[in-house]
This record gives sequence, C-alpha cells and structure tokens, in this order.
Amino acid sequence: MVTLSNQNVSDERSGSSSIQKFKIPLAGAAIFALVLPLFLILFNTMYITNSEWLYTYGWWRNDIANRTGLPVDQLDRGADQIKAYFNNDVEFLDVRVNFGATEVSLYKDREVLHMVDVKALMQAVFTITRWTGVLLLFLLAIGLLYLKQDLFPLLLRSLKWSAIGTGVFLVLFGGTAAINFGWLFTQFHFLSFANNLWMLDPYNDYLLMMFPQRFFFEASLFIGALTVIDFALITAAALFGRKRLTG
Repeated sequence: MVTLSNQNVSDERSGSSSIQKFKIPLAGAAIFALVLPLFLILFNTMYITNSEWLYTYGWWRNDIANRTGLPVDQLDRGADQIKAYFNNDVEFLDVRVNFGATEVSLYKDREVLHMVDVKALMQAVFTITRWTGVLLLFLLAIGLLYLKQDLFPLLLRSLKWSAIGTGVFLVLFGGTAAINFGWLFTQFHFLSFANNLWMLDPYNDYLLMMFPQRFFFEASLFIGALTVIDFALITAAALFGRKRLTG
C-alpha cells in the first residue's frame, strides 16, 4: 500500500510538472502575441515621425508651400526642428524659418504649448517602444534556451494569432478612418490630451497649415502598411530559422 501510495504521489508530481512545463511556454507565447503588435505599431510611428520622406511627401501631397507661403527648404527646416525637439530636453519649441530676408518664430503661444503635450506623448511612445522591444527579445531568448528548436512551431502559432488580431484591428481602424477620419482624429485628441490646446485654427495657425488632417490620415496608412510588412518579414524569418535548425 505504501508503495502504491508513493507511486501515486510520484505520478501526481510528474503530471503537475508536465502541466507547468506546458503552461509556461504558452503563457510566454500569449504575452509575445499581445506585445508584438504594440511594439510594431509604436516602432513604425517612431520611425515615420523621424523620417524625412514623410514630410517631403506631405509638403507635396497637401500643397503646403502654397498654403503657408513657405518654400520647401524652409518647411524642411521647420520639420527638422520639430524632429529634434521630440528627441531633446528643451521644454518649448521655437520653430524659426525665413520669410524672405527675415527670420521669424513661426508658431504662436498656443501652438507651442500644444507641442509640449505632443512631445510628452511622443517621448512616451519612444519609451514604450524600447521597453516592449526589450521584453520581446527577452521572451525569444528564454524560449530559445528553454525550448531550443521547439520554439519555432510555438512562435509561428503566436505570430499567426498576433497577425490575425492585428489584422482585425487594422481593418476596423482603417475602415473607420476611411469613413470619418475627422471623428477618429478628434477622439484621439480627446483621449491623448487633458486640455483643448489642440483646437487650433487651420487658416491662421501654422502648425495645422503645415500638418493638416490628411497628413495624419496618410501617416496612419503608412504605419498600418509597415506593420503588415513587418509581420510578413518576422514570419519569414521564423520559418527560415525553423528550417535551418530542423534540417
């Protein structure tokens, strides 16, 4: 009886250990699937915010030179100052451009104060991007050490569900944006900012003259397209890794 009892205890412990070994990788895969879309969307937001091509395209697409009276080289100069502002410790943005032979400070006080809020939001994006990237690398490293080649089937399953969830989100977001981006843009500002400094005049405030709603609509489309491309590249890399390790 004692032997049988000991055997039962041993079987229970073995079963519990097997369950734990099964649950840990699944939990890691679930976290990976949830965090990856957040990282990719924020990373792509950070990338295009600091990309020259987006601004060059925006000037042309929205006829900003005619709208503002600023030549493209001065628009580029202003965009460079904004990008630098997002990445430095200066509290207030002072965009200075040349109107003819005179250098002027382009944005009024309300625009400058709104950009303080925008900077806080962008720096939060940069911080979350870095930490979610670290978390994803940590999960991959632990998975490789713990599962070795068995990581790749689980990773591919995680990527599949992550891609499906992200695809549903992008379709819903894109559909809403196509129908009424103005409403979506307004809701974003209500949720992101605790004041109404973002309510500016598109005919008199240069911040909105330089960056109209269509600029942000198309920037959102670029972020969505880059996220889809990222998923395809990561999936291809996972397939390649599985093939190399399994022969």
